[in-house]
This record gives sequence, C-alpha cells and structure tokens, in this order.
Amino acid sequence: MPSWTIAAFTHRGRVRPNNEDAIAIDNRVLTGDMDVPIIMSSPNDCCLLMIADGMGGHAHGAMASRAVLDYLVAAIDRLSNPASCAEVVEEANRYLYELMLEHEEALGMGSTLVGAVLTAGQLLTFNIGDSRCYLLSGGQLVQLSHDDVPEGESSHFGHRRSHALTQALGGSSFPIAVEPHISVDPPLAPGETLLLCSDGLTDIVTSEISHQ
Repeated sequence: MPSWTIAAFTHRGRVRPNNEDAIAIDNRVLTGDMDVPIIMSSPNDCCLLMIADGMGGHAHGAMASRAVLDYLVAAIDRLSNPASCAEVVEEANRYLYELMLEHEEALGMGSTLVGAVLTAGQLLTFNIGDSRCYLLSGGQLVQLSHDDVPEGESSHFGHRRSHALTQALGGSSFPIAVEPHISVDPPLAPGETLLLCSDGLTDIVTSEISHQ
C-alpha cells in the first residue's frame, strides 16, 4: 500500500483581511488561518487533496469554498474516475447556484477548485479557475492544471494584469455550466512531490515552469 506525507497550510496573508480559502484532505475540510502547517500521513490507499479559493467577499467567498469542498468530500468515491469526477464537479457548480437561491445576499459567490486523487495506479488531477497543481520531479516544477484565464493573462513569472477568470464554480448571478479540466498521469514515484495552491501563492512566487 502506498504511503503519502501531506503538509497543508492556509493563511490570509498580509493584504486581505480575511481568508476565503478552504482545504480538503480526504474527508477532512480545513478553513481559517493556520499558525503552522498541518503535517500528516494518509492511511488510505486512495488520497484526496483539494483547494478551493472563494470569491465574493469574505463571508460569501468563504461560504462558497467550504460548500464546494463539503459537496465533493461527500462524493469522494466518484472522484477517482475521470468521467464521474467531471460529473460531480459539475454537480458542485449547480449546488452553489442552489445555495444562492436560499441565500440571496450571496448571489454571485463563487470559487476556484484544484484537486488530486492519488492511488497506487494513477494520479488524477482536476481544476476549475486559476488555482494550480504542480508536480515537482527531477528538480523541475511541471504545471499539471489548466488556467481558466483570458488569453495572454496566464503568467508563470509573477503577477497577472488582472484576476479575470473564464470559468469558475458559481461566480455569476445566473447559472453557467462549467467544463472541468481532468488529467490522468502515472502515480507519484518515490521522491516526487505534488503542490496544490491558490493564486495567493502563484501571484507572488516566481518560478521557472516546464509545461507538460
């Protein structure tokens, strides 16, 4: 059985007054600022990792990111298959719009999403928006996710000119369908590291990145 060491950390940073991100490790959802990273081992033969970056002001952005991860964690068994993974992410998008009908003050709230399912046989990654997944292998950082940003706006070397997205979960006053990006790669090899992060990291850290 494979074993993975997992480190998770989220903090509002020095600019924003509140934290709208949420993290999921298997069936555990983490929100709010952390003083130090959480380090743990996955005891399962299937490990789920996700980050959601909320949009719409603190209360509503935090509601959106938490709702997305809660919905997906409840459907964890469907995320390891590419077809059913896409379906459940699309369902999470519809679920956000249902929440907006119940909470009119949250109209237009939304969230990005990036996730990975690790098993002994494969690495499945999925994303919507501009939160990213990288593979660190052989000293090279390779982006596995796809940025849903206007053409010419994707930046691997620092700040983007704007934070416009071409698609997100929710994020509109009326329902808009999404097309999740799903990738299947070989399983992690010994010594390889997977990095999932929101634009709170990629906006300020400069990296030379080789695309797959």
